[in-house]
Amino acid sequence: MPRISQEPRAQAEGAPSPPATRKPARKPSSPSQDAPLLERALGVAVLGISFGVALSRAASTGQWRDDLPAVRDLGLVSVGIGGGLSTVAAQALSLLPLGSRTFRASVGSAVALGLAAWLTYRLSLRVLGAAMPPSPSGGPGRSKLSTLLAAVAALTAALSPAWQLEGTVGGGAMWAAAAALGAVTVALKQAEDEDQGARLWLLLGALTGAAFAESPAAGLCGAAAAAVALVVPRLQAKVLDRADRAVAVLLRRRVLPATAPTRTPLPAARAAGAAALAAALTAALLLAPVLLRPLAPRAWADMGRFLSTASVAALDTPSPETTALSAWSREIGLLSLAVAVAGAALSLLRPRTRAPLAALLSLLVLDTLMPARVASFLTVDPFAPLRCLAIAALAVGSAAGVHELTLLLRRMRVPLARPAGVLVVMFHVTLIALTSEEAAVAADRDSQLAAEVWTDEAYGSLPPRAAVLARSPAIAWRLWAARMVRGERPDVLVIPAALLGRGRVTASLLSNERATSLLLRDMALSGAPTEHALSTLADARPLFVELFPEWPKRLYKHLAVQGLWMEYAPQPQGSTDRKLALLAQAEPLSRVLGAVAAATQSDRSTSAVVSGALTDQAVTLLVLGEARTAQDFMAKVAELAPRKNAIVAGPVRAQVTSAGSERQR
Repeated sequence: MPRISQEPRAQAEGAPSPPATRKPARKPSSPSQDAPLLERALGVAVLGISFGVALSRAASTGQWRDDLPAVRDLGLVSVGIGGGLSTVAAQALSLLPLGSRTFRASVGSAVALGLAAWLTYRLSLRVLGAAMPPSPSGGPGRSKLSTLLAAVAALTAALSPAWQLEGTVGGGAMWAAAAALGAVTVALKQAEDEDQGARLWLLLGALTGAAFAESPAAGLCGAAAAAVALVVPRLQAKVLDRADRAVAVLLRRRVLPATAPTRTPLPAARAAGAAALAAALTAALLLAPVLLRPLAPRAWADMGRFLSTASVAALDTPSPETTALSAWSREIGLLSLAVAVAGAALSLLRPRTRAPLAALLSLLVLDTLMPARVASFLTVDPFAPLRCLAIAALAVGSAAGVHELTLLLRRMRVPLARPAGVLVVMFHVTLIALTSEEAAVAADRDSQLAAEVWTDEAYGSLPPRAAVLARSPAIAWRLWAARMVRGERPDVLVIPAALLGRGRVTASLLSNERATSLLLRDMALSGAPTEHALSTLADARPLFVELFPEWPKRLYKHLAVQGLWMEYAPQPQGSTDRKLALLAQAEPLSRVLGAVAAATQSDRSTSAVVSGALTDQAVTLLVLGEARTAQDFMAKVAELAPRKNAIVAGPVRAQVTSAGSERQR
């Protein structure tokens, strides 16, 4: 017979029962204690690796691409809306003994890249954790797999060529991207838990305003993504309840575990108003220097309060535009893009992951509608922050796709399912090495010295009190940046033809040199200088010019080659003078072309500038009918151009010949 316990009878008779061994009640852990050690360790690793790699590739010398931010952030010149965060970072880091001022500004961009990578890691954890069953404490589910894939997603974005190109130069797009990602993260946290009070709403508004102060395009996109993150939970709570229940039943039976929909109402009008006020105050505080800098007692230039990087980039060397989708498929592969699309589609089916994926998807849609350039040759692309945000969205989507595929393989009762899942994860980990290798070639600023060599040969060789009439804004930014960063040639008068109508540029030029009055009058009336105006200025200062396409033939007679410039003489020059001037061009040209050839990546910015200067010089000779001199000139260029150089003899001769034929026609 089974033995019957005597404990109930003893208790009924009042006998003392043996003391029960009870486990002590577990105290509720705080969020910081509940976070696994692996999650925190990988977060620190993501931040450190991203910052360290960007710092190792940071520019220590001037680059064409960061000339405008250098003039704005280091020279405190009013250059329109933007640069609110990068200016503060550049001025703060310029007080530290960390090398050149250019490198100190680049350190700020590397810090912003590390912060953006950490925020991408947190967003990935939120998406992948919402796909798992909730933890016993009620928080999102966590696993070693989801934590590892979140770190891989963050490093894939941080080490991509788009992020590294922006995070290794001063005034890059990473400050705007970090602020926008921070706004999206805060909006998602507020949508999940409304008990946070007004603190998160004020933080959301401050981050949105900071992103707008750094880049208006990034600020508007960050605000749109945050609005999507707040509206989607309310929309699914009111409209999609029945569809969510049907999808949950389907996923429970077939593929994925179902999760309960979250119900988050829209914020109150007072909370939204507080967020909008915080955004306006933050943007106004960071953009106050735009109005105050021209009022400084010794402000040497004012480019205009409403000048934007978009208006300057429109005057840049044209380059094709592409989207983040095409860049991802070209740099990483179509297979990874297909996995990202599948992961995003599956995550949108879940109520818990729908809001973060919808917010990231909105960033991808905005990048598709407003694509950035493949490479910003001479100025900053205004849509570069959108490209960085879209790359982060694709990285999170790719991690979500790999996570879903791995979980599916684990649940399938097929042979070798677990090893197949491990191979899928390892394939995704290799994306880090792939993107880092691509970025190492494109963003290694230590070997990109051609811009500094061009500055030494072109800017440093000018005679005292020279004047430069620059057609391209990039030339003006390069000369001004050299003056701001290195204190070089304050005696040279730079006349930017494309920026004469901006701010008080005309007034500052007239106050520095009275002989520019006729030239400024002609540029204001017809947009082109006359022979009398140029000769008047050339009598006062040695004048060097870029060739304007609309110049009449009589102006060409005053031109002669002088190094990398075209010198404008007060009187017409003879063919003998031009032949003698060509002999002095070989040494500076060979140094610049050698610096272009020594770079691991083809320096298209310096190549474009040098190619334009050579074309101008050859066109001048052809227009004047000096074909023999032009032929000797092209042969000399072919002899000086290295084989490895981006400017080879064939393309230069073809470009020069076609340009000369068009001018003669």
